[in-house]
Amino acid sequence: MKKSISIIVLLLAFTGHIFTQETNSSRLIEKTDYKYKINDVHCHYVDFVQHTEGIDVLLKKMDSASVENIVLFGLSVTKLWTDYDRQRPVYYDDNDAPAYYYAYTDVILAEAIKKLPKEQKDRLYPMICGFNPVDRNGLDHIKRMVGMYPDLWVGIGEVFFRHDDLTRMIYGRNPTANCASMDPVYEYAAEKNLPIWIHSDIGDPISNKPTFLYEMEDAIKNHPKTKMVWCHIGDTRGVDVVGLSEITIRLLNAYPNLYYDISWVVFEQIIAPEGKPDPEWLAIFEQFPNRFMVGTDKIGGFSDYVQTIRKYDVLFDALSPETAKKLASENMFELLPKRSKNAN
Repeated sequence: MKKSISIIVLLLAFTGHIFTQETNSSRLIEKTDYKYKINDVHCHYVDFVQHTEGIDVLLKKMDSASVENIVLFGLSVTKLWTDYDRQRPVYYDDNDAPAYYYAYTDVILAEAIKKLPKEQKDRLYPMICGFNPVDRNGLDHIKRMVGMYPDLWVGIGEVFFRHDDLTRMIYGRNPTANCASMDPVYEYAAEKNLPIWIHSDIGDPISNKPTFLYEMEDAIKNHPKTKMVWCHIGDTRGVDVVGLSEITIRLLNAYPNLYYDISWVVFEQIIAPEGKPDPEWLAIFEQFPNRFMVGTDKIGGFSDYVQTIRKYDVLFDALSPETAKKLASENMFELLPKRSKNAN
């Protein structure tokens, strides 16, 4: 019996997988040694009904994936469960029911982090998102969160502007990156050195033209001191904008306050279709190695967290070692503000 166990352990070690016993549990946690340490710059602690598997589950998944640090958002909108829908929708496109802004999402995130020991808190970088971008009162909410949880927040986002089908589902006027109500938010972010993560679709699925590019470019250009992260390189589900790579190069050359995160569908759609990195995008990453970061875009559930973040290994392997390290981990800390000594 002992000999059989020894053989199994050797086989597992040979394949690079080591299983360790989880503390206070009979479950087994898979641990794998990876070539690259990663910082996840895009993850939602809750889903579209503000539910989550919990901070402990997320931290364990991070350990299994060799993710050292993570940028965490709540989720700024909640899906309405109407009285006539028998089944509860938990994702925004589960049905046509509307969604509404939910400010308490920031409190959910902050309270979960507050309970952690310092060594775990230090790995989490939370952002404020629970405000309506077309409401001029939005800045009041941001300031209120800063006052309630001082030295906690490191940025603002993910702010939803144009977001495929979700846009038409949200109550009220459709938000755009250049709406006047966001001007004081951008200025406050610049004053406090808080970068902003923005979801703003660059185009529409009908024309596949960069119909909405001007909205985001207006925001970037009119607020040069505000660091803006354009999530998913402006890409979205069902959109294949012609000339996206050329647009990206032009914007990066023109606006030093612009950064991108690679998360959600953009990796499979344009960066590495069928798991093979596109040479054109590899050249862009090498040309602008300090301006891109990677993330999971998980929303409250983390069962497939490891495979989602480790899919980027194929990209890192195709880049120069220096650029791979920047995208995988270093650029996050170049962008985020230095934490106060009073934090946590």
